[in-house]
Amino acid sequence: MTTSVPVPALDRDLIGRLRADVIASTWTVENLQTLISEGALSALMRDSRLPALVELAGATDPAAVLTRFFILGLPERASALNEALPTLGANGLESLGLAATIDEAEAASALVMPRAGGTPKPEPKDKGADEASAPKASSLPTMRDPDEEAPEPEVEADPWMRALFDLRPHAASLPGGDHEWWVASDLAEVQTGKPLSDDHVLGIGGATLTLLEMTVREHVDSALDVGCGCGIQALYLATHADRVVATDLSSRACALTQFNAALNEAVIDVREGSLFEPVEGETFDLIVTNPPFVITPDSVRGAAGLLEYRDGGMDRDNLIRAVLRGAPACMNEGGTLQMLANWEIPADRNPDTQWSWRVDSWLDGLPVDAWVVQRDVLDPARYVDMWIRDSGGQLMARADYERAFTSWLADFRRAGTGAIGMGFVALRRLDEAEAASGGKRAYDLSLDGHAPRGRDVAWALASLRAPELWDTALTRASDVREERHYVPGSPDPELLIMHQGGGLGRSVPVSSSVSAVVGASDGELTVGQIAAAVAMLTSVEVDDVRAEIEAPLRDLIRWGFLTY
Repeated sequence: MTTSVPVPALDRDLIGRLRADVIASTWTVENLQTLISEGALSALMRDSRLPALVELAGATDPAAVLTRFFILGLPERASALNEALPTLGANGLESLGLAATIDEAEAASALVMPRAGGTPKPEPKDKGADEASAPKASSLPTMRDPDEEAPEPEVEADPWMRALFDLRPHAASLPGGDHEWWVASDLAEVQTGKPLSDDHVLGIGGATLTLLEMTVREHVDSALDVGCGCGIQALYLATHADRVVATDLSSRACALTQFNAALNEAVIDVREGSLFEPVEGETFDLIVTNPPFVITPDSVRGAAGLLEYRDGGMDRDNLIRAVLRGAPACMNEGGTLQMLANWEIPADRNPDTQWSWRVDSWLDGLPVDAWVVQRDVLDPARYVDMWIRDSGGQLMARADYERAFTSWLADFRRAGTGAIGMGFVALRRLDEAEAASGGKRAYDLSLDGHAPRGRDVAWALASLRAPELWDTALTRASDVREERHYVPGSPDPELLIMHQGGGLGRSVPVSSSVSAVVGASDGELTVGQIAAAVAMLTSVEVDDVRAEIEAPLRDLIRWGFLTY
């Protein structure tokens, strides 16, 4: 593992200058999308910077310079940084700990593309080159008076500098308005060409964006970000929570969250410690967490070290259990927890139909309603390969990669793990009366469509407490359509599929009775009345119709096909 550089300085004056400069430079997400094509931005999300390097070659405007320097990891001359950040300057960047001066040799090795006036060039040899290369008297060492002051070492007037952190703009359109932030995190392998350090702090990746998208964005009095990393979740929470607390076991993550809060003028209470320990005795209206849940055997930890950003140090998948069991004590009544998670599925269980039993056991006895979604399932080999590559596996020697892979895979085999489910969990804390009758839970395998947004999660949790079905008048969502498949010549459809245009974007096979109820659900008649009519028209007992449609209708309500 590589050694981390020191954390940025929490110098409010210098941070204020940096903020003023990046705002003045129009270094925004919108501007970034004009500087770099959609294809290059897409490649950048896949950790390929070369297309962006080609497109930004030779560009000298401040936003382009800052993009090359902080996002693509290319060195820049101090003069270019002075122009891009006129208030802070290159010296200010260095004082903040965001950049360092490097020599010509290091700059030359880091420059992927040739730069005008950039890399040092050898002096051309003339026809007297042989004579010029011969030793001269002036090249010999000379005696110096011991009382004479030593000359100051020559300092390059315009030195090269390299970024020590990733810094980039991030924009969000939230219910309270549009926001633009600048977020610092540790440099990734694509920028450094080196494996990640043990205390690496991630930037904004795909998993982070998923959690940001699915978080309920209603105004709350208090919110908690557990495992805050670079602090982006906490920045979002600060837009709709009166009080925000962010915790992390990593002191480095806490420092970066504090820096990003200062840079973006957000008030965030940052506390170091494991999971809920820093907030013992406190309760919150909303908790979000992308905890370090990667299932890592001790044999791999011993060889590679504990990567704090993804490995909480607990055995197997017990970190997720610890979060779920500990969360209710920190939740106000009616409060919500949203988290990303994974869980082991034994080899003797079907990962598509028997995956939820483990999570279900963790939730037993807790005063919560729960919506749990398994969005993906990986066999152990795919899971191991994914996480080895995540931590710089492509930079490992083949022997080291194979050693780590086989050790990890053997551990899953000894544990009897046949698959690993990956998804998310949403909880709502029950009040005293609700808790007396026990929590309600719903488990969904995949969603077959869009990632859930905050309103989808809020609705799914609320629907678990829907009124009595038979006495409720339901309304079909306006974007619901039905697809029918017929055997040629048959008057009756063999297969009916309901499609949802928005929301979770699901496509769901349904029976003809369910189709009839959904079609008649316009908010006027109750489900019981419609079921009775279907029973009469089909000459089927009403109890049999109810038994057929009850579970599918509750699913359709949870997924947003029907509302009440």
